[in-house]
Amino acid sequence: MTTEWTVVAAAEQFTLDARNAGELTFTVSNPGTAPDTVVFDVAPGEGSQRAWFTVAEPQRVVPGQGSVSFLVRLAVPPGTPPRRYDMTGFAYSANTAPEESSRSSGRVTYDVRAVVPPKRSPWPWLAAAAVLLLVVTGVVVWLVTRGPDTEPPPQAAVTVEAETLVAGAAVQSTTAAKAEVVAQENCCDVVWSGDAQLFFLGRAVGDRVTVQVDLPTDGTWRFSTVRTTSFDYANTIWLVDGRQVGDTFFGFTPTVVRTDEVDVGTVELTRGTHKLTLVAVSKTQGTDRYFAGVDQIRFTPAGQP
Repeated sequence: MTTEWTVVAAAEQFTLDARNAGELTFTVSNPGTAPDTVVFDVAPGEGSQRAWFTVAEPQRVVPGQGSVSFLVRLAVPPGTPPRRYDMTGFAYSANTAPEESSRSSGRVTYDVRAVVPPKRSPWPWLAAAAVLLLVVTGVVVWLVTRGPDTEPPPQAAVTVEAETLVAGAAVQSTTAAKAEVVAQENCCDVVWSGDAQLFFLGRAVGDRVTVQVDLPTDGTWRFSTVRTTSFDYANTIWLVDGRQVGDTFFGFTPTVVRTDEVDVGTVELTRGTHKLTLVAVSKTQGTDRYFAGVDQIRFTPAGQP
């Protein structure tokens, strides 16, 4: 039976800031009694592009008589002609073709404004000359008094054995069959770094485990992991502080395999604690298990090998 989804936008218009960026929430409801997995996407209107929009965690399980919300972020690229544009959100069941179960929201508009560069006030010649003299004097003094050249030490990568995060992990289940997370020791002819891995025993689409990692400084970080694949492992995505980073990782192999380091994505993160959430989103084999394994988690400063 096809789910008759309903899709409602929180407002009829995006409110954009001075950079022509904004966000809006769309709510998808399942009026039926059985749970179903929904996929949410965006249909851009005339003159706009799908690449302008980002949907956080676009696939989720919706319980019968339940609803979920999707946050859509809009970033209009510089140089876009200023005028009114529009889009719609749409949802469909993950186990059917989009044309069979797709339902759309109403039309949502947004007004793109011309970005005008700030005007520069002309400086009086005398003031300009005085400033130039101060700059030259300052440079001369610095050259005379500076010490030997020193470079700041390179920022270090942060590598975490994932199994050490199990004790503080938080697990969320979408069904009565509760998901679990454990530290699994070497097995199945596989040796993990630190002789163990974080082993997530998911039971359904949408099950997830969240761990925390501390970063020493603000910066642009390359997020990567060493994973495990197997015959009963699910396809998964990562969320960093609630936002999806990277594409789906496919967990199936006929036997247990420890992967090489896998790039997830590059993110801007501040110093301090950040939440990493591993979400089971689908599977490619006939099993009722949605398992996943993580050996190592690594954050490397962008630009470093």
